Amino acid sequence: MAKVIQLDEKTFILDEERTYVITFKLEDEILNLIDNNMERSNYNSRSDLIRDAIVEYINYLKGKYG
Repeated sequence: MAKVIQLDEKTFILDEERTYVITFKLEDEILNLIDNNMERSNYNSRSDLIRDAIVEYINYLKGKYG
């Protein structure tokens, strides 16, 4: 199981030997939101922002549901 390491307020990394590439579809509106937030948050890629958002949401769910 991956260990989540928080580097700073906005940066998390997964400490795991493997990473996987996944593919999914997004509406233009969501992609525009990602791009706007990426620029304001100094992310280098959409992948970095999406990965951090997923980790944040998983942590939120863990706090909410245990």
